[in-house]
Amino acid sequence: MKAIALTNKGIEDITSLEIKELIHADSKQHTGYVEFEADEKEIIQLCYMGRTITKIILIVDDIDSWVKGKTFAVVSEQKETTVAVAEKINEGKVDLKNPDVTIYAIDSEHYGIDMTGEDLARRDYRIFLGSESLKGNIAYALLRITGYTSEEKLLDLNCRSGVIPIEAALYTQNKSAHHYNKDKFLYLKIKPEYRKYMEELDEHVRDKKTDIHCASPSMNHINAAKKNAKIAGIIKEIAYSRMDLRDVDLKYNKIDLIITMPEAGTEKEVMKQAKIILNPKGRITLITRKGIDLLKEAAVLNKLKLIQERKIMQGKEEWTALTFQR
Repeated sequence: MKAIALTNKGIEDITSLEIKELIHADSKQHTGYVEFEADEKEIIQLCYMGRTITKIILIVDDIDSWVKGKTFAVVSEQKETTVAVAEKINEGKVDLKNPDVTIYAIDSEHYGIDMTGEDLARRDYRIFLGSESLKGNIAYALLRITGYTSEEKLLDLNCRSGVIPIEAALYTQNKSAHHYNKDKFLYLKIKPEYRKYMEELDEHVRDKKTDIHCASPSMNHINAAKKNAKIAGIIKEIAYSRMDLRDVDLKYNKIDLIITMPEAGTEKEVMKQAKIILNPKGRITLITRKGIDLLKEAAVLNKLKLIQERKIMQGKEEWTALTFQR
């Protein structure tokens, strides 16, 4: 079966990597989505266990057979596309409020059965938010971009709502980000029996020791991170510390990996701390919308080498992810 996995522009390669790891399938990357082939169970596995995917669309040859005797709705970001695709459907009855089948269209040539429904990047645990909070799929992508492994000591030194440490813990434990909200997936309207398959996937959750640290100068951020981690069911897998950025080296050392969203004006101190606390060959990945040149200048002063830079879209905003190595 042919399918499309939607993702954010700039992390299509990480989505392809996930598909390869989870179902051992190759995929073709496009801007904002990847195409692949899989059987039904494999597609359900990607919906439930995929971490960078925002939506999965099942491409079918005869869409009329899927909506015959049922209600349906066509959803697209462009009104013209919605109309064009709707005109191709000859069966079923339109119901925009509560359809039996939702058809999602990227354009008039790329459309199919929406298997997921809501944007999967909106994590169920992400309730207590700080300013400029990252979406879960972007936070996870940063882990993979930087090459994070579960054996490494990870630190987010400006954790905000705790999304980066939470995604690291979920990944380490092999736990779905949607573990506590299985009923939201649209494919259960088509085949309710797939809920049992998701429960079978939960049997592969690991009880693995973690070395994940969540720090912030703000007690409000620490409290928000703890509450979100509790909702995600992994609060015990993360260590929390409230501390000023200038004091980070007093508590932490031998860090393998730092991933964080720095505050404006802290570029020099972030790089100074990274030089002190990172292991030899340790890495630091920073995601920001501004202050990019300041971060690069601070890295040079602290002899940190830029090894990767990429643009990532979150909504309509362009972010830059920079990875440096000691």
